[in-house]
Amino acid sequence: MKKLLSFILIFTFVLGIGNLFADENPTVDAVSGEAEVLKSSKSESSKTEEAEEEESELQKRKDTLSFGLESEITDLISTLLKEEDKTLTDEILEVFNSTKNVNIRERTIEYFTKIEDASLKEYALLILEDPYDEKTSSVNLLFKYVTALKIKEAAPLIQTLLDSENEEYYDAAITALGEVGGSEEAIFLADFLDRDLTTARKQNLMKALGKIKAVETWDKLVEVIQNEDENTYVRMYAAEAIGAMEKEESIEILLDLFEDNDPNIRTYAIKGLSYFDNEEVENLAIQGLKDNYYKVRLEAIELIKKFEYDSAIPSLIYRAKNDAEATVKYACFDALALLDTKEAREFLVDLIKDTKKSDTMRSKAATSVLKYDGTDNSDSVKAVVEVALSVVEDTKKTALRYAIGKEIAKYENNLFKEVCEAFLASKDVSTQGIGLDIWKKNRFITLKDTVTSIAEAEKASANRSKARLILEM
Repeated sequence: MKKLLSFILIFTFVLGIGNLFADENPTVDAVSGEAEVLKSSKSESSKTEEAEEEESELQKRKDTLSFGLESEITDLISTLLKEEDKTLTDEILEVFNSTKNVNIRERTIEYFTKIEDASLKEYALLILEDPYDEKTSSVNLLFKYVTALKIKEAAPLIQTLLDSENEEYYDAAITALGEVGGSEEAIFLADFLDRDLTTARKQNLMKALGKIKAVETWDKLVEVIQNEDENTYVRMYAAEAIGAMEKEESIEILLDLFEDNDPNIRTYAIKGLSYFDNEEVENLAIQGLKDNYYKVRLEAIELIKKFEYDSAIPSLIYRAKNDAEATVKYACFDALALLDTKEAREFLVDLIKDTKKSDTMRSKAATSVLKYDGTDNSDSVKAVVEVALSVVEDTKKTALRYAIGKEIAKYENNLFKEVCEAFLASKDVSTQGIGLDIWKKNRFITLKDTVTSIAEAEKASANRSKARLILEM
């Protein structure tokens, strides 16, 4: 019995010692398991810290507007102005209403003018009613604001300012009244023609009358046109103005004016005729493509585009190939893309694919195609995609890649998915940035992970910030 009891005690002691050593020397699995838990814990902790440290790009912008220096706020509004970003309009308006800083207020007026937001309408009307305590630059920006938004209620206020003969606001007020005024204001402005005005002011006045298009002033403007002693530019703007009034009687006057020896008068005769669509006007447009003065040719192209005169296509293709002025060639590309006949399409596709042509010519043709067909699956758009893919890795075609990529980024089209993917994969920073712009416009689901990987890159970069901002939108 004693022997048995001794054995049990010894066994228990040995077993206890074994467990003790087992605790001090865990198995490989136990060590591995604890290591994984520790690693996971550290990883989660690291991610949490990174999330806390890396504020969202959108929040950073909000904080700048709330707490930033005046210079930082104006810089940010300038950035938003350039991007035409409307995500922070409420925050910008709040800053505008609370700040006394003139630079911030003026930059805000520019911003709301660019995005054509009516949030400043009441403020603009209030200031234009009594602008004399404000900086002239601020008042002039408000003239542009009411002009951009076509705020008709501003017309009587502007007329009152002109009546006061205040020189500070004269030119900007005339321009604005031309945009927001009506027949009553046109008659008011026409009376200014009898005043002793500088030539520059008379020209500005004539432009304003042309924009109002009040037929009540037609007779007075015809007198100006037919007065050969009058300043050329005043007559030019008067020619366009009577055309804008769309009185049939203007056609004969403008056709006669096209025979004038002054190329500027001929140019504006075509501008005036652009308000009428008939056979005589169509024939004159094609004739205008042969004019020695390049501005006449450009205006003829605009007339052809407006009324989509297919009869001009052979002449347009000839000028696109042979004109001495690059601007005329590019205008022809644009007209051909708009008309989009089989003949026009084939010409543009061949030009875009032709590696012997200059990169500028090819990119301009691509720009015109996308302008009118950017959301379509046409052969012309497919040609643009083909060229974009062919130059992704070509270091000698960087300018062409950038130019076409930036144009592609303006349109939504499933055809652009492959281009987007290739640009996002590029090691060239600018190319990848353009790829982000393309994705921002199209939001290809299958490429979201790629954009996310750019946003989560360890190394800070412009594209990382850009990707993060795009993903937050």
